[in-house]
Amino acid sequence: MTLTVESLVLRLKRADTPFFRGARRILHSCFTTTLPVPRVVKPAGRLFYEFRFYVPILWKRLKSLLYTTPIFSCRCESVGKRLQLVALPHVSGHASLYIGDDVRFSGSLAIASGRFCDRPILRIGNRTFIGHNVTIICNREVVIEDDVLISGNCRIADYDGHPASLEARIANDLPNAEEIRPVRICKSAWIGGGVFILKGVTIGTGAIVGASSVVTHDIPPYCVAAGSPARIVKCNGVRNEAGLAEVVSAA
Repeated sequence: MTLTVESLVLRLKRADTPFFRGARRILHSCFTTTLPVPRVVKPAGRLFYEFRFYVPILWKRLKSLLYTTPIFSCRCESVGKRLQLVALPHVSGHASLYIGDDVRFSGSLAIASGRFCDRPILRIGNRTFIGHNVTIICNREVVIEDDVLISGNCRIADYDGHPASLEARIANDLPNAEEIRPVRICKSAWIGGGVFILKGVTIGTGAIVGASSVVTHDIPPYCVAAGSPARIVKCNGVRNEAGLAEVVSAA
């Protein structure tokens, strides 16, 4: 009987004959055997281990210093001091970008704007951190203030992407003005991973948005919100419903 690759693998898995049992033991030894490392070579091995990790980091830093940061700065209206880029942000559209001091983009960042407004504006304040794989849709204005932390995989958008009217979508018309509303993330806010922030939303100073939340309404300052849609779960240490209602109404 001719053995195909699939039948040979099956026979090795079953190990139903002395030959295949021996072959399976040999194959298993190949995958599980380790070589002892003499103590005398461990310092050199440790140096090589660290070298393996730090060389790519140094290369990325050099590339950012000489290539990525300068050409991205040419795309911006203004860039502050000590901008840190891991990868070149992908900017599509005609938004004007204003970047503050000590801003850090820790990975892929996409910034997009459409044809709806003449001068969309994106402002990113001082000491702001933006994680990997973040998308910012800026068709009118998105403002991210100082000391904001935005985790990875977030999406911030001042427009839903298409007009709400069926007729307008079919005709590929421009949206109404009220369908594009600015987004603001105030000072010291912390946005968890995978959060969606939709049009017209203001995240208050010091507020926290839990991971994977969808924010459709304003979050008051120093409150914690979570869920889809995001709801306030804590404000200034207040957890009971009456206290939360009072804080929300005051905001």
